Amino acid sequence: MEHQNRMGSRLQIRKITSYLRFPSLFSRLVCIYISILVLMLIVLFVTFTNSFQSYFVKYTQEIMINQAKSIATEYYEVGISSQSKEAALGKILPDIQMMSGYLEATTWVVNQYGDGYIVSRDAIKSMSDDVVVGDTLDEVFSGQVIGVENGFKESFSTPVLTIGYPITLNGQVQYALFIHTPMPYILQTIDEVRNLILNVVGFVGSIVFIWIYTLSKQMTKPLKEMNQVAKNIASGEFSKRIEVKGNDEIAQLGLSLNHMAEALDKIEEDRRAFIQNISHDLRSPLTSIQGFVTAILDGTIDAQHQERYLKIVLSESKRLITMTNTILELNQMQDGIKKIEKIHLNINQVIDEAIISLENRRREKNVHIMTELDEEYCWILGDKDGTSRVIQNLLDNALKFVDKDGRVIVRSKKQQDKLWISILNDGPPIPKEQQKLIWERFYKGDRSRGQDKKGVGLGLVIVKEILKQHDETITVQSEEGKMVEFRFSMTLVNHL
Repeated sequence: MEHQNRMGSRLQIRKITSYLRFPSLFSRLVCIYISILVLMLIVLFVTFTNSFQSYFVKYTQEIMINQAKSIATEYYEVGISSQSKEAALGKILPDIQMMSGYLEATTWVVNQYGDGYIVSRDAIKSMSDDVVVGDTLDEVFSGQVIGVENGFKESFSTPVLTIGYPITLNGQVQYALFIHTPMPYILQTIDEVRNLILNVVGFVGSIVFIWIYTLSKQMTKPLKEMNQVAKNIASGEFSKRIEVKGNDEIAQLGLSLNHMAEALDKIEEDRRAFIQNISHDLRSPLTSIQGFVTAILDGTIDAQHQERYLKIVLSESKRLITMTNTILELNQMQDGIKKIEKIHLNINQVIDEAIISLENRRREKNVHIMTELDEEYCWILGDKDGTSRVIQNLLDNALKFVDKDGRVIVRSKKQQDKLWISILNDGPPIPKEQQKLIWERFYKGDRSRGQDKKGVGLGLVIVKEILKQHDETITVQSEEGKMVEFRFSMTLVNHL
C-alpha cells in the first residue's frame, strides 16, 4: 500500500513538473520571448544607468571646475587692486559661499601652510587642525587641477566628489580651492533619472509584452486549427479545411495539410466508388446465377433447357473468377509483390499475337485493324507477359468503343532510345473531364456501362501499373474530329 502511494505521488509530481515545463507551444513561445525581453531590458537598464552615472559624475566635475575657474578669475581681478592676498580673499568669500550653496558643497580655501577657511551654505569658518588636506595640497600648488572621487574620508562622514583648483595671482599660486560635493546629492539625481528610466522600461516592457502575447496567439492559432483539422481527418472527416493566410512556413504547412485532406478525401471517394462499382459488378452475375439455379431447383426450367442455363451460370462464374483474379493481380502489382522480368522482345511479334488473340472480338463489329510499324523487326526491353497484357488491354479497349465497321490503327515510331507505340480508334472522343478518370479503378463512362457488360473497369489501370513497373509512361489524346489515341513508350535495345 505504501509503495502504491509513493508511485501515485511520483506520478502527480511528474504531471505537475510536465505542466510547469510549458505544455503548450503558446506558453513556450511567450516564455521564451518574455525571457529574452526581460534579459534585454535588464542589460539595457544596467548598462544605461551605469553609463549615465559615469557621465553625470563627470558632468558634475566639469561644473565644479567651471565654478572654481570663475572664483579664480574673480580673485585675480580683485587681487590686482588689493593691498594683500588676504584682503582679496576676503572680498570673494561671499561668492564662494554662494557657489557652495548652489552646489550643495563644502569648499576649502587653503594656503600653502594648510591654513584657510571652510565655506558652506550656512557659514564661513577658519580651518581647524583636524582637517587633513594631505598630498593633494602640494599637487594643487604645483598648478594641477585634480579630481578625487570618494576621497578625504578623514574629514567627511559621507563620500564626496572633490576637485582641487589653483588660485593664482601674478603667476604664483596663492591658494588651493577644494570643492567637496556630497556623493549622495549627486546620486540622488542619478536615482531620479534611474527611476524615470525604470518607469519607461516598465511601460515599454508592458507594451512589448502585450505585443508578444498577441503575436504568439496569432502564431499558435493556425497551429491549433491544424491540430483540430488533423484530429478531424484522423476521425474520418476529410471535408475539413484550414483557412490559410500569408505565405510563411505556417501557411505552407496549412496548404500541405489541406492538400493532404483533399487527397484523403479523394481516396475516400475512390473507396466508396470502388465499393459501389464492385458491388454492382458482383451483383449482376450473382443475381443471374441465383435466378437460374433457383429456377432449375423449383422446376421452372425443365430438364430439356437446363443445360443451356447451366452454361450461362458457368459463364457468369468464370466472369466472377476473372474479376477476382484481376483485382488480386492489380493489388499485387501495386504492392510490389508481382515482379517483372525484363528481356529482349520483338515488339512487332507481340503486337501480331495480340491482334490474333482478339480476332473474334474484331469480327463481332467487323472492325478493320491496321498496323503502321516502324521496322519489320524492332526489339525492346520489357516483361513478356506484361508487355503483351498492355497491348491486349489497349486493343480490347479500342474494340470496345469503336463503332461497327470502324478502324483501329497500331502504330510505332522510334525516338532516340524509345519506341513510342500508339493504338488509335475512330470511336467517340473521350470528354476532357474524363481523360484523367479513366486511369482509376472501376471507372466506366456511361457509354462503357451500356456497351460492355463484361468489363470490370480495371483494364487501363493495369496497363498504367505495368508501364509504371517498366519506368515507362502512357498518355491519351482525344479531340472532336480526330481518332482517340493511347500512346506509350518502351525502351529500345540492340538485339544480336
